[in-house]
Amino acid sequence: MRLLLTLQYLGTRYAGWQTQSNATGVQQVIEEALATIFGSPVRIHGAGRTDAGVHAAAQRAHFDAPFTIPPRGLLLGINQLLPAGIRVMRVEEVADDFHVRFSATSKTYAYRIWNAEVADVFAAETHAHVAKALDHIAMHDAAQLLRGEHDFAIFTVADPEVSSTVRTISRIEVEREGAAITLTVTADGFLRYMVRRIAGSLIEIGRGKFEPARIFDEARWTAPAKGLMLIRVSY
Repeated sequence: MRLLLTLQYLGTRYAGWQTQSNATGVQQVIEEALATIFGSPVRIHGAGRTDAGVHAAAQRAHFDAPFTIPPRGLLLGINQLLPAGIRVMRVEEVADDFHVRFSATSKTYAYRIWNAEVADVFAAETHAHVAKALDHIAMHDAAQLLRGEHDFAIFTVADPEVSSTVRTISRIEVEREGAAITLTVTADGFLRYMVRRIAGSLIEIGRGKFEPARIFDEARWTAPAKGLMLIRVSY
């Protein structure tokens, strides 16, 4: 049976989603818990390869269970084995040909900024701190230039596995609630560092450092990983 997991994790203590030989990834921790439950190695596939320090409110992952298990029993059992910073929120059975990455139609990320002179203790792990006041309206207006289909090569790094740097952003918004500014981006796919470089550019626009019209020319800033969170994968 193929099972789909919906996961939450704080990425602060992990070297990203993917299993690595010299560091601990979230994938590795979950696979170790599943191996304990099933008594044999289990390989999981994630919808998004979040980088070191990046969080997820609704990462998705699928795997083929070695034997039939009630989804609720797996949900309760695996959360007893996982560390506090990782939780499986939902387990559901899916079709055998479902693929968590290739079946996805869109993903949504949020980049969160704590915009106040003094950083907030409780937001420190999940928000980038910017002390200087930001013009969130200017940031939102500039972000609208990124909507639609564009070549986002300037917002990423060279990757031999990526055949095209063209992506389509269907929704992008910048909103403020008190000291918290949130950039929310929905697209058909994302490139490595893409959202963090968009956030970095918008922060500079919010500071008044350059004109919004130059956003495709000035993507030189990569915002800190801790402000980024994968919040939705749609199918």
